[in-house]
Amino acid sequence: MSYETDLGKVKGLGSSKHGFGHWWMQRMSAILLVPTGLYVLFSLAQLDVFNAAAVVAWLSSPLNAAITLLFAVTGSYHGALGIQVVLEDYVHNHAINLILQYLTKILMIVMIMATVYAIASILLG
Repeated sequence: MSYETDLGKVKGLGSSKHGFGHWWMQRMSAILLVPTGLYVLFSLAQLDVFNAAAVVAWLSSPLNAAITLLFAVTGSYHGALGIQVVLEDYVHNHAINLILQYLTKILMIVMIMATVYAIASILLG
């Protein structure tokens, strides 16, 4: 027989990890992806996307380049957060989980760096 209250039994037993912060950042990045994604989608839909010169000319505008860069960086970050959730839920071997999470973060950083380089090289000539 236990003399503890129900609150006393569960106090301090909650998750001590990064659950809420991770959930919040995933929602905020999703919200940011909607307007930037729609802008990029509708802007590119007006172009002849099979003509590389037209896309480069469109991306040479600082506003278009900034919104496209924001969309790409946010998309990479949001995707990495989603992959992290899948890895945490379905990869039960701790060592493999850790390796895959580090590889995911490295890949996200490489994708962001490649995007920044590509857009900067188009924008700056």
